[in-house]
Amino acid sequence: MKTYDRFAKIYAESHYPNLSQAVAEIFPTVMQQYKIPSNGTKRLLDVACGEGSFAVSMAKKGWNVTGIDQSEEMLRLARHRASQTKVKIDFINQDMRFIDFSSEFDIATCWFDSLNYLITNDDLQSAFNNISRALKPNGWFLFDMNTVFGLAVTWQKNSCAVEQETPDLLELHRTSYNYEKRLACLKITWFVKVDDKWEKFEEKHIERAFSIEEIEKCLEYAGFHIVDKLGRLDPFTPLQPNSSRVWFIARK
Repeated sequence: MKTYDRFAKIYAESHYPNLSQAVAEIFPTVMQQYKIPSNGTKRLLDVACGEGSFAVSMAKKGWNVTGIDQSEEMLRLARHRASQTKVKIDFINQDMRFIDFSSEFDIATCWFDSLNYLITNDDLQSAFNNISRALKPNGWFLFDMNTVFGLAVTWQKNSCAVEQETPDLLELHRTSYNYEKRLACLKITWFVKVDDKWEKFEEKHIERAFSIEEIEKCLEYAGFHIVDKLGRLDPFTPLQPNSSRVWFIARK
């Protein structure tokens, strides 16, 4: 079973979508800050769109949005969210390493460390290459990733934590880090109350810690010019050695 297939419903019904909606709210400010054109009908490719919160928020702002994700369950939830909101979005089942578009989009986005799920440099390079190919000339690519510091240090500060606890749900997170392979493991265990019994579920999420230099090299090879990299998007904060996350603004 693919990552997020079982966890998708828990993800969609909890606090996680708030992060995507917050980015959608600040997106016009980001565009203004970096002088990204916003006039006319703009096409946006949301890579690893998940349950569709960001895609739906952007469609409500007038964007022509296509969302891709490898989880069929996430896409089912995304289509439901779009239907409930009465916006039209194309949601497509695709692996970000094999995106199949050519010069169609003005902007591509990929949020919340989705790219860290690519375990090798070749996988990351493949994703960047195909995202570049999907963009029109002078198109923009905005994304964020967990840094090495974020996965090796920040994640490990609370190596075992209760993420959610309600009368019908208990969600536990346990983290570990392999320094030799630069791989972080997040084990999510959750218990759902059904009638008077509790059912247990579990997923392992593996993320790779790429150095800033590795990310930059892959971007440049894919034909991107790095406009800026930030440690925080709101407020705009320069990247620091102890930044847990890096936000990239790149242009084809």
